[in-house]
Amino acid sequence: MKFGCMGCFVLLLILAVALVGGAVALYYAGSLFDMPAIPSIEYTPSDGHRAQQKLFELATRDSRRSAESVVLTERELNAFLARHLEESEGLPFSPIIVRLSPGTIEVQGRTTLVNLFQGFPFSLLAEYLPASALDRPVWVTVSGTIEVQKRRSRTERPYGQLVVSEFSLGNQDLGSWVLSWMIGGRRQSLLRWQLPPAVDGITIEQGRVVITPRT
Repeated sequence: MKFGCMGCFVLLLILAVALVGGAVALYYAGSLFDMPAIPSIEYTPSDGHRAQQKLFELATRDSRRSAESVVLTERELNAFLARHLEESEGLPFSPIIVRLSPGTIEVQGRTTLVNLFQGFPFSLLAEYLPASALDRPVWVTVSGTIEVQKRRSRTERPYGQLVVSEFSLGNQDLGSWVLSWMIGGRRQSLLRWQLPPAVDGITIEQGRVVITPRT
């Protein structure tokens, strides 16, 4: 049994060294810090205000209120997230751009390496990088689908989850699993969030998000 545990430890250590080595190689390759193609999406503060009003109405909705779906346009969603994610303590992005196509959401934002290197073994790598490197801005691109995890009881709150299919830093494509390793324990709070009880489903369409209420 002890040998088996030691073997697992050695295997994890080798894997960690390999990942750190790969991360260092990518870092010095330079493509991590290239700026990808960024679309131009125009919005105004009033777009963000409308989105906030719609979400507030949905959060306070009960069974006696309208069962109509709530629709957020791409402009409204970008304006809302630009304000709230720039202020986020979990993983701040500035700027942030969201694009919506049938069944898929793509999020692009600029942050710093230190905000990404939270999970093992990247947190270990961060200890050996100079502050100037960790504070370098990097563009993150994440795309995937949104799933609503159904409630198993009437008292349980529904959850939404971003199921990541593609992840890249700068112009360097990386696997979605790399993102999970990078952000570590923050994965649950960043990629999975609690929804209002009235939400039954979320559908991504071209240029808009349709939130279906529970009937």
